Amino acid sequence: MTIDRHHYKYIHIESSNHKSGNDFRVKVPHGLNHSTRVALQNFSIPNTIGNTYGPLSKLYWVEYMKDDAVSGVGDWSGKVFYIDLSDIPSYTTNAQLATFINDKFQNEVYDFDTKTVGTHKFGTEDPLGITFSYDEFAYNFEYNVSQITLTQDLGVKVFVPAIFENDVGLWAHLGMVNEASMVGLNCESYFNTPEQLLATFNQNYKTVYPLSTNIPAGIGAPTYRSLNRYWKDGGDNGRYMRIAGVPSGENNLDARTVIGDGHSIHENHFPQLYICSDTLGTDAMLCKNDRAVPTNILACVMNDQPKFSYLHFQTNTPAWNKLNDAKIQEFDIKIRDHKGRDIPAETLPNFNMTLIFETIDEIDYQKEHTKEYLREAYRKEHNYRK
Repeated sequence: MTIDRHHYKYIHIESSNHKSGNDFRVKVPHGLNHSTRVALQNFSIPNTIGNTYGPLSKLYWVEYMKDDAVSGVGDWSGKVFYIDLSDIPSYTTNAQLATFINDKFQNEVYDFDTKTVGTHKFGTEDPLGITFSYDEFAYNFEYNVSQITLTQDLGVKVFVPAIFENDVGLWAHLGMVNEASMVGLNCESYFNTPEQLLATFNQNYKTVYPLSTNIPAGIGAPTYRSLNRYWKDGGDNGRYMRIAGVPSGENNLDARTVIGDGHSIHENHFPQLYICSDTLGTDAMLCKNDRAVPTNILACVMNDQPKFSYLHFQTNTPAWNKLNDAKIQEFDIKIRDHKGRDIPAETLPNFNMTLIFETIDEIDYQKEHTKEYLREAYRKEHNYRK
């Protein structure tokens, strides 16, 4: 007779029963003995997670200023700035986000190095004009730069989006998906640093003429408009770089505008959620920079529903994770977005989930069974039958 030694235990979790809704521990007082593997059986959560948490609450960029556009020398300088959107509602629409960003640009800009707040200036000059807008019919964001008070070719500025610690963050929500066209702050080596781009400017753009009619005969030098067109076409990986300068009909609004490559994903920003556990998530790997590295992801829940509906996951074929410890007395649960970002508990709605644990009973060798086993061995060895 074959005895089925495999059994299944189910743990049902409702997050509102825990003190922290996104990073909590579940205690199993009597323990799950002889556990071999675990899987997510089902999961349900309202699709109401906010979209301006953690790294998504900051927008980084770099500005470069040339003291004299036609000096013929490398007199560019650069500064890194960012705005902090952590004080706006946790969920915003596209149109609301554009308004909040434009409001912050007025007098709530942070200097990246000093962390002081004010306007984004190098000295006493007027700040660079930066305006964001959202096209509700084309579903994309755009921004433009301007220096409307500039009357001379002194203090000409360039705007470049920046990535912080390898996270494109809000720029991806705005449809700016070409990471290589941004400056990297504390990023992997394949991104240009602000210093590297500054060196490129000082080497290649020692003279930039306001108008094509200003270029002397026989001289090959860029103009504001030609630079913007060159960057728009991908030159110097400058897809999102724009130079402002003295207002002119040549370097018009269209030349100074960047339109997102893709449609906005801000209002329903995550394609999937990761259910993570340091204790239970032992078998998964995650690709980063073309390398698969170990991760604590236990399961993935796809987001294929509109905002303000429910996300449901249910399976009859569990994706098992092998357990390193056969006796489970406590385990952790974390919910992360598709980039592995922590979702603050105040932003994460209550969720329900069920975990299935497989256990295997030990073979029970009873005394009478052992005696009969030894008798049979003796009979076979001595060719003896009663």
